[in-house]
Amino acid sequence: MSQVRENLTALTGTIEARRPHPALPGHVEVRLRVEGSAPVEGKADLLAPSAGDVLDVAVPARLLGEAGVGVTVRLRAGRGTAGWILAEPHPGPGDFGVGKDS
Repeated sequence: MSQVRENLTALTGTIEARRPHPALPGHVEVRLRVEGSAPVEGKADLLAPSAGDVLDVAVPARLLGEAGVGVTVRLRAGRGTAGWILAEPHPGPGDFGVGKDS
């Protein structure tokens, strides 16, 4: 699925829950407790969550692997046209990570 990105925010957080996304095949929905966020240069920052906020983020399952509750994730995401928060489907080097050193 190709998605035009007009906005993007860098997020780091801990997975609180994980389930198959109810409408996007090949994606999982993670409930992410935000630990940090930052704008992405040249992109609108429509998320701008604060530490402690919780967001439901659709993440391509192939990127997340088996990562589950308690795991730290670093990704870039934006608001999609259907109102979902979507992780970047093809992150560049260093723009996605799973685990302590993410």
